[in-house]
Amino acid sequence: MVEAMAKAKPGDGAGKRSRAASRKAKPVRRTRGTGAAYVYDSLKARILDLALTPGTLLDETLVSQQFGVSRSPVREALIRLSAEGLVQNLRNRTSIVAQFDIAALPAYFDAMQLLYRLSARLAAGNLSAGRVERLHQIVREHEAALHAGNMRAMIDRNRDFHTTVAEMTENPFIVNWMIGLLDQGQRVLRLYARNLGDQLPDAVLKPHRDLVAAIASGDADRAEEAGRADAQVLIEEFKRNLSNRPASQIQLHAIPLKHAAEP
Repeated sequence: MVEAMAKAKPGDGAGKRSRAASRKAKPVRRTRGTGAAYVYDSLKARILDLALTPGTLLDETLVSQQFGVSRSPVREALIRLSAEGLVQNLRNRTSIVAQFDIAALPAYFDAMQLLYRLSARLAAGNLSAGRVERLHQIVREHEAALHAGNMRAMIDRNRDFHTTVAEMTENPFIVNWMIGLLDQGQRVLRLYARNLGDQLPDAVLKPHRDLVAAIASGDADRAEEAGRADAQVLIEEFKRNLSNRPASQIQLHAIPLKHAAEP
């Protein structure tokens, strides 16, 4: 036994254990870009849910500390959010959550309805079997998100749907206009869902189903009407919500006025 121990090289066992430990301790390399994607997804979800309200400061250093990443992925995420109109980049590498201008809603709704109608009409005159099937698939995914109560996924599928319709026009300007419109309107759609308690009825997808059917049949008039109806669902809900605000029910003429001459 002593002889056997003598033949063993000093430190052999320790060396093997050390090498094994070093192999186990080797850090897993993170896939390039995943840090920025994570920051982007997290910030976007909080902005859409209004957890980060308009005007909230998004300092690169502070955000990087919160997410445990360097400033580079944070900067990349903020640039993407800025392109979608959700973040406003300021000087000195500082950004804020973009302001939400209620006064601009009427103009936004006008643009949305016109663009929905135009893209639907042109798409019906430029049929593509592959893209029609893609629209069917998006509607199915939209339905699944609705039934699961996943509002973020619903907003994403709505964007996919109208972007695909715009792509069927084969007009790059219309595609870019549609993408800009949809990006600007993400918080509008989120507010719409919140006003309904995130429990949207299946009927909200009827205009999408009607639009796919009209495009597939090549009926431009019917497609345009379905596009108009799709926009009108959102417009009418906002009108109804604003008209039902508590202040709108106050009868000001019933409030007695105190004249300056009274003691």
